[in-house]
Amino acid sequence: MIENIMETTVMGSNIVFLNIPEEDYFLSYDSVTREAAQEITSNYFLMRAREGVPKVKDIQFDEPSHRVKITLEVDLEDNNYSGLKGYKVPDSLNITRNNEKQ
Repeated sequence: MIENIMETTVMGSNIVFLNIPEEDYFLSYDSVTREAAQEITSNYFLMRAREGVPKVKDIQFDEPSHRVKITLEVDLEDNNYSGLKGYKVPDSLNITRNNEKQ
C-alpha cells in the first residue's frame, strides 16, 4: 500500500495530503477510521524516511475518485517519535566485525 500512496504537500505550510487507492486501503482495513489513518501515516513517514511527526487532521473516503484521503499536519519541531530510539549495536558484534576487517 505504501508504494501506491500519492503525497501532496502545501508549499510554505505544514499540511500534507495522502491519497490512497480504495482497493489498497480496504485490503488492509475494514473501515475509514482515524486510528487506521494514524497507523498508515506513521508507517509511511518511517518507510519514506520523512522528517517530522504526522498528526491526522481529517480522513475521508471519496467514492467518486475511489480514493481515501488523509489530511495531515506535520510537526517539524518535535522530530522524534516518543519511545522510538536508535538501535545501538552491541559491543560484541562490533568487536567481531572489527576483527574480520584485519
